[in-house]
Amino acid sequence: MYTGTGFAIGLEEPVRHIVTNYHVVEPNLEGVTILLSKEDQIEATVVAYDKVKDLAVLELSQDLYKRPPMELGESDAVKASHEVFALGFPGDADLIDDTPSGDPDDVSITRGIISKISSQGGRGIFQVDVSINPGNSGGPLVNEYGQVIGINTFTVRSASGINGAVKVDELIPMLESRGIKYLKSSTNPESKSTNKDSKSNTLWWILGIAGVVLFILLVLVAIYVLVLKKKGKQGPQVSNQLNAENSSVIHFKPVLKGVSGYFAGKVFELDQSYLSIGRDAKQCQLVFPLNIEEISRKHCTLRFDKYGQSFTIEDHSSNGTYLQSGERIPKGKAIQLRSGDRFYLSSKEYMFEIDWERR
Repeated sequence: MYTGTGFAIGLEEPVRHIVTNYHVVEPNLEGVTILLSKEDQIEATVVAYDKVKDLAVLELSQDLYKRPPMELGESDAVKASHEVFALGFPGDADLIDDTPSGDPDDVSITRGIISKISSQGGRGIFQVDVSINPGNSGGPLVNEYGQVIGINTFTVRSASGINGAVKVDELIPMLESRGIKYLKSSTNPESKSTNKDSKSNTLWWILGIAGVVLFILLVLVAIYVLVLKKKGKQGPQVSNQLNAENSSVIHFKPVLKGVSGYFAGKVFELDQSYLSIGRDAKQCQLVFPLNIEEISRKHCTLRFDKYGQSFTIEDHSSNGTYLQSGERIPKGKAIQLRSGDRFYLSSKEYMFEIDWERR
């Protein structure tokens, strides 16, 4: 069972659409359930997704009340050092055995700042110092006015301080192209007047944040993807009974696939926390022959974070490690990858792809 967080969008209650990360629902696009509480669940359909931006929009099977739609802010108004809050449902891991609670009282709220504004792999990213806990994926990153400015997406646990949220601007075209209505921001943070009395301003700020948090606690929902297969039937089947006698859980495993070159057609399970690739058998787990000199002795390292369900790659080479687009990965810097992404070592002759496969 894969869990994550989502938030409601629309113009008013009741709402019918939820936003989350694509990687939260990717394991089984046909088996998504919105968890309002352990006893109250609503089935949902994935109506739009973007693998590159790691975003998905869900349509509920029935109207949802008591989860007001959130207001979407403007990414252009966000500056480095602005204060932000990451919201979501915490958990010990994104892949867990017990049914999580979707109760609003269980929402975690983490304060931080925007560290950097950048782009990565064809999408706009806010790098934040807010720790995005397991289960928070897909939850909103909000400013001090409660406006959604990003969607919490990843944490790189092997590199301190690298946490990312996809800019909310990346979501807007998905909504508009499908005619999905949403609340636009009515308050620009830059236009908000500042009280010269620092004590009064501090009091206003505290009261303002408290109001935002109370409101947001009501709009988040927990999402879980239940991947079940019934005996005697083909394909995954969705069930609301977690302990159904005729069902068994299908797990997915992260893998590295050789696309071209020496390892073409081979599949390697990423069952460890990292996999180094190169020609030196003492330093690497995936070893090229010594005579392939364009590959460095330790060329790159691929890491899989089982808690955040995320992939990163770091280059150590002389000839470079590249994304499929031809963008060179900065040496010594961890770059996030997603399922379906490809990268190559030195030249496109040595291409790899990361993916999920059934165990």
